[in-house]
Amino acid sequence: QHIHFIINNQPYSAHYESKFKKKIPNGVIHLVAFLSRSYHESVKNKNAYVFTQYGDEEKIDLEKEYLFYSRPKGTYSGEDTKKLLLDFYLINTSISKKGNNVRATINDQVFLIDEWVPYYIEGLPMGEIKIKLELINSTGELIDSPFNPSIRTVMLE
Repeated sequence: QHIHFIINNQPYSAHYESKFKKKIPNGVIHLVAFLSRSYHESVKNKNAYVFTQYGDEEKIDLEKEYLFYSRPKGTYSGEDTKKLLLDFYLINTSISKKGNNVRATINDQVFLIDEWVPYYIEGLPMGEIKIKLELINSTGELIDSPFNPSIRTVMLE
């Protein structure tokens, strides 16, 4: 229903038309765009994304394993603070009980995720919420990739 457009692992911008214009910063650009449903859950399959880079310096290996943070983002108020969508996008990897995992740290509480599905975070206090997502291997070590880990802060009012 729309596209999540991420430049250099920054928070996504949502685009509701198949053609759009976006100002691109100078330098090397790493871009991922993936399809998303109306409520911002990513469409999770190998045909639903584009991952590329532009520029002449600091090229990365696009064949490595990547995790991109998607949700939650921004500020939530009222009823929206009660249930936050936690969603991410995986490229060139999968997660499972015996393989790679995603380690989600939410306000210093750690959760291991072994299935690529949307999750909901409930029971959070009002105020600033810090979320860190890490793609880890089966022994719990951080997978070496330029955007790992991803850290975001959201506000609950």
